[in-house]
Amino acid sequence: MERPSGAAGGEGGRRGGGATQNRRGKRRQRKPKNPAGAGDSGAASAQQPQYREDSFSSLTEDITCSICLDDLTDPVYIACGHTFCRGCITTHWGTPHPHGYLCPECRASCPRNHIVPDYRLGNLVSKIKQGIQERNAMQEHLLAMEPDHPIQLVWADRSGRLNLNQSEACDCFLNTQYSHYPVFLLCIIGEKRRGKSFLMNYIMRALRSMEMGEEFTLGADDEALKGFEWSPGTESTTKGIWMWNRPFILDHKGGKTAVFLLDTEGSLDIGSDRETCIKLSALSLFLSSHLIFNVASNLKETELDYMEMYLNMGEEYGTQNLQHLDILVRDWYNSKKWDRDVAHFYISREIENLQQRNSYPKVLWSLKSNQTRCFLLPHPGKGITGESKGRLQDMDEDFQESLRSYVYEVIRVVCTHIKLNVYGEILTSAHIFSMLKEFMEVLDRQKYGFSSPMEMFYAIKNQRLMGDIENEFEEFLKNQSSLTLPPTLRVKASEKYSELLVKYQQSLLGNSTSSREAMLMDLEVALLKRQEKFCSDFTTRFTMNAVGVGITAGLGVYGVLGAAAARGTVVLATQPVVATGGRAVAMEVASGAVSMLKTGMVAMLGRFFR
Repeated sequence: MERPSGAAGGEGGRRGGGATQNRRGKRRQRKPKNPAGAGDSGAASAQQPQYREDSFSSLTEDITCSICLDDLTDPVYIACGHTFCRGCITTHWGTPHPHGYLCPECRASCPRNHIVPDYRLGNLVSKIKQGIQERNAMQEHLLAMEPDHPIQLVWADRSGRLNLNQSEACDCFLNTQYSHYPVFLLCIIGEKRRGKSFLMNYIMRALRSMEMGEEFTLGADDEALKGFEWSPGTESTTKGIWMWNRPFILDHKGGKTAVFLLDTEGSLDIGSDRETCIKLSALSLFLSSHLIFNVASNLKETELDYMEMYLNMGEEYGTQNLQHLDILVRDWYNSKKWDRDVAHFYISREIENLQQRNSYPKVLWSLKSNQTRCFLLPHPGKGITGESKGRLQDMDEDFQESLRSYVYEVIRVVCTHIKLNVYGEILTSAHIFSMLKEFMEVLDRQKYGFSSPMEMFYAIKNQRLMGDIENEFEEFLKNQSSLTLPPTLRVKASEKYSELLVKYQQSLLGNSTSSREAMLMDLEVALLKRQEKFCSDFTTRFTMNAVGVGITAGLGVYGVLGAAAARGTVVLATQPVVATGGRAVAMEVASGAVSMLKTGMVAMLGRFFR
């Protein structure tokens, strides 16, 4: 909301007896249907960024009675259009004046009986008071909370296995105060030592000011930068994936949004453990609703590989593909030309290069999307790269201006860039916790090794396909008739096993021969194990059913053989023939097991139920 003009704001802010004559109230005016300048986004964008939507301090003049200098109570307006408390104007006009009843604001003569209740203004006053109370309560709550601090959400052990901090994740995502709120999850990813934590800390400053109901700010010029660990130099300071220990809760159109911040290790270029860094980046990409690709000077193969992987994974796991992407080019060579037009020209050139190469089709599509933006930040200057505390006053003016502009662009869209699933449904922080656990389990199962983001995607895709094959085999076994002879069942299961192995081998993705062979061998072992157990259990059930039927029906030798089998008697070989319904039934009992032909079983059961 815009601040009133300087003169009005200065006079309206005072409360005292002498302010009555100087202050001029607001008249009730009809708004024009087409206000001048409406929809002129160009003029608005040229102004210094400010965020006043949740600040109520600028409205005090509009809800203040100029007689009592307090908030309006039971507001009414008189003939000239000025508004007062009903009690105040009634008392003021209680004493006759030689020139009639004059307005305390404009001194115009007004009829005493023309006092009209302003119900809409009364409701507005109530809402503003409620908003101020809620803001004050929020400030008190934030002050009473433990100091904010980063927590390590995910880390990698010496073997490269990712570990989730279950306790901290649960406390952060499942807190009942906000677990039902829509979430905005901001993640910055890129090469190490390119100022990701530095940028995140300034974004956090702006979020904190918004949460407190204040105007947009990056802090005081001499304020040292605190938050996520950062330092100038070449060594990475962020190990794993860190998250701020609580979300920032922002009001938006009567609702609230929980804003989470993720700071990742500079893992796009870690040479010592390529597989671990790919997993860390994939997890960050998977969770975010607004992703910042922090790029040094220009887009490189590394960033393109990760983007392509993420877009493919989005299709696999039902997340909204790269909802909002910022390509942020750091250390831009021209400190004087970094505005939106220059950034648009740069990303257009990158799109042309991708089209000519005919590579990275999903990245090309995303760069053309309206959900992708490009921004340029020049070098911060020598003052910020030495032993600096990250203060605004240490930056070059061009960098400070570009930083302020970019952070505002991020903050401006927070409440509209919330996390959605592939169906466009809003996700809450409770959903994020479930997604995090599920994807961690997926990454933990990846033991085949990979050296590129796309190989990781192929490995995960092949793993999911293996699960589908196993489910298909399980469904096939369950659908087998209970009247099937065990030897016949074993033959059918073996044939299905071979068929599914061929199917899986033909469907495997990726160019890594060792990984494909390892996954095929794992599937062979899993299917054989399941086949053996099912056939063994089936034979046991089949035998017991046959014995039970024989005993119950009392069919002579069937009963004898059934009883013998039940007692564990070993019958080496007997083949009695019993005529039933004009058909011959042959039975073979060996080592206490009974196998019966289908025709004989059907005939025997038919006689039993007659």
